[in-house]
Amino acid sequence: MEIPFPTSLVREGAALLRVPKVEAVLGGPRGEAIHKAPVFYNPRMKLNRDSAVLLLKAYRRRAPRGLKLCEPMCGTGVRGIRLALEVEGVEGVVMGDVSPQAVRLAEINAALNRVSDRVRVRLMDANLLLSLHSPRGLRFDYVDVDPYGSPVPYMEAALRACRDGGIIALTATDMAPLCGVNPRACLRKYGGWPLRTEYSKELALRLLIGSMVNAGARLEIAVNPIFSFSIDHYVRTYAHVERGAVKADSCLSQFGYVLHCGHCLNRRVVRRGWGLEAPCEVCGGKMEVGGPLWTGRLADADFLSVMASMSENLPGEARLSRLIALLKEENALPPTFFNIDLHCSRLRIRSQPTERVLNSLKDAGFRAARTHFDERGIKSDASTSEFQRILRESAEGG
Repeated sequence: MEIPFPTSLVREGAALLRVPKVEAVLGGPRGEAIHKAPVFYNPRMKLNRDSAVLLLKAYRRRAPRGLKLCEPMCGTGVRGIRLALEVEGVEGVVMGDVSPQAVRLAEINAALNRVSDRVRVRLMDANLLLSLHSPRGLRFDYVDVDPYGSPVPYMEAALRACRDGGIIALTATDMAPLCGVNPRACLRKYGGWPLRTEYSKELALRLLIGSMVNAGARLEIAVNPIFSFSIDHYVRTYAHVERGAVKADSCLSQFGYVLHCGHCLNRRVVRRGWGLEAPCEVCGGKMEVGGPLWTGRLADADFLSVMASMSENLPGEARLSRLIALLKEENALPPTFFNIDLHCSRLRIRSQPTERVLNSLKDAGFRAARTHFDERGIKSDASTSEFQRILRESAEGG
């Protein structure tokens, strides 16, 4: 089968790829054309794919064995081909897509990069492909689910197809439900209620992780995040998979709720369902309830250290290196963060430089760090009242 649309050559990482020439196919703005192209390739998701390459390199450093990978929705095949080219020890990659055109283009790209002996492309529904690899002995070391929208319909099949000790990767691009624009859709899909707050993107990521952990628990599989982030228009999580009911129960102990006061911006995290109806302890206002969701750490500290050391040697990947550096700083701090500009506006004081606020918090004995979720965001173990007090003092002393 030949490709019935024009293509152009692009280079991403170590791969040379044929991708749809979307302007010639559809015309109109490139952003709109990308999503309507006959085969999906989004150059804006390069960092997403870069992170997969780096994570698997770090994973193999800790577990030096041959790897078998799966990408059940491959599009042009860029991710699977890059992993085969750039990660040492990849023995095989199984890719799939329901589009015959995508499968053919992925095969062409595999041949173009001389990895056809290790990369197999199947014309198959994602859940069916994953289910065929759920028996012991057929499972993968790494399963990457990156759909256009929500990964929830593929979670359980992906977990079943992941070997004990392997890694599952999920991307969610349906940020409107996850960030509270359509909360009922979020409750339907992810099993938790979102909140529209300054830290909505963090809650979106925690809702995705919570849904994944719940899906694993139903299968008696423990799922622990090792590298999770929110950037651009999506949230992404990588998690370590271990089989066993006791381990799955341990993951569930990290579930909880975020209570937020829309009047004074106070928030608190509760691990159980008790006290959800209690008023705000600061102003007496009604607390909105978000969750249930994941309240544990978003990444594994040791894994982040390995990734950080390896990212320093990657030319041209400054954005990914900075993301990892920020995650290292904020990972041990509690859920939610403070947007400096929002709180200064509420207090009717001039906005404060981020570094000054950080230093003021640390001088007052609190832990504090920048967050990757927001350029003007600060994570801290200070309460909202304490944070606002320090903002006032900083403004008066400035």
